[in-house]
Amino acid sequence: MIKSYEQLKWEMDIIDEFIEKAYEGLIIVDPEGKIVKFKYERLLDVKEEEVIGKHVTEVIENTRLHIVLKTGQPEIGDIQTIKGHNVVTSRIPIIRNGVTVGAVGTILFKDILEVQHMAEHIDQMKRHVKKYKQDLKRLNVAKYTFDQIQTRDKKMQATIDLAKKAALTNSSIFIEGQSGTGKEYFAHAIHEASYRKYGPFVKINCASIPANLIESELFGYEPGAFTGASNHGKIGKFELANGGTLFLDELNSMPFEMQGKLLRIVEERELERIGGNQRVPLDIRFIAACNEDLLRLVKEGKFRNDLFYRLNVVHLKLPALKERKKDISMFANQILTSFSLEYPKCPKIFSREAMHSLENYHWPGNIRELRNVIESAINQATGNTVTVAHLPELVQIDEPKVIPIETPEEGDLKTILDQIEIKIILDAIKQSNGNRSEAAKRLGIHRTALYKKLNKYNT
Repeated sequence: MIKSYEQLKWEMDIIDEFIEKAYEGLIIVDPEGKIVKFKYERLLDVKEEEVIGKHVTEVIENTRLHIVLKTGQPEIGDIQTIKGHNVVTSRIPIIRNGVTVGAVGTILFKDILEVQHMAEHIDQMKRHVKKYKQDLKRLNVAKYTFDQIQTRDKKMQATIDLAKKAALTNSSIFIEGQSGTGKEYFAHAIHEASYRKYGPFVKINCASIPANLIESELFGYEPGAFTGASNHGKIGKFELANGGTLFLDELNSMPFEMQGKLLRIVEERELERIGGNQRVPLDIRFIAACNEDLLRLVKEGKFRNDLFYRLNVVHLKLPALKERKKDISMFANQILTSFSLEYPKCPKIFSREAMHSLENYHWPGNIRELRNVIESAINQATGNTVTVAHLPELVQIDEPKVIPIETPEEGDLKTILDQIEIKIILDAIKQSNGNRSEAAKRLGIHRTALYKKLNKYNT
């Protein structure tokens, strides 16, 4: 189609405007080096009509355009001095059918100082980006390893061994345990022991994110996706975890309607940001944790069973501290040692009675509560030893006392043993304030057995 004069003129005006705005200077010469286009007014204070047809060497000092015409070789980013300014220029030959038919010279920067300023600005931006990446990496890294999870308990050791094996796979892991049993330690340690350890470790506490924000936090959103959205958009937690591990803590607190969307992510391994239409592929290892019986919530219809079974590929159940009696003294002494670095007059040891109280308390808050109790005791203590008196009253447990037994002076062995047995039974009943069921517990026998013994001795 033949273009009209108006169309051609409009296109030429656009080209002129582009040249005017894009370059500090532009010149085009014919095969003989004569000027056919000149946009150097701002630099040389010479109008185009004054130089058209002149040889380029008559107009621009130190030019090499006539040399480029002969060599046919471009010269990019060269430094040229014009009127005392070191400008950055490029010279490009125009070649048609293997013949040089002209050349174009451009000035992108009218002074090399502009290049230096731009380079400094770029370096500054690079430093900022590097800092942001480092800050982001510090926020999204695992802090603990399996070496920091210690135990003397066989059941806990078996759980650690299973976690180490699972870490070498890409399977989803579900960690069940009371608050304070170390679920987060396990999640961090699994990431650090996996091939993903050089990728990000992103933690999401499902209970701490408001229900109306959880979708934008997880999926991210495009600029202006909804009222109040940032003009720059936002990367969601899923994308931040790409190439690494996503730890979903307190999964039981995730809103039911979000569970279906999470299921799709787990199954499809891709997402769309809110307000976007691009699908982002994801390479994520999922670790979920819960301080409730999630299977019970599934049976009650409060949690999706399909999501539960997707995440529950490897199940780790962490025993409560009260089930790990052998670990209590170990943890207590470790915690006391760690506090000695913070408190100048920290006690060095626990009394036998204080340790007995610690070992026999039921610890509903697990290790976290143990740490708080010891810190409280340190603030109470004045000497080198933490005693029962320094412990919170709730934790204080009387150490069982040995009941003195008077051995009868006369009688055969059976008679003596019977007399000792009935005395022990009567003492247990007395200490239980007449409660025979409690007395049976103290004696470690069934209540029926206690009644039989009382009948035997006509008591």
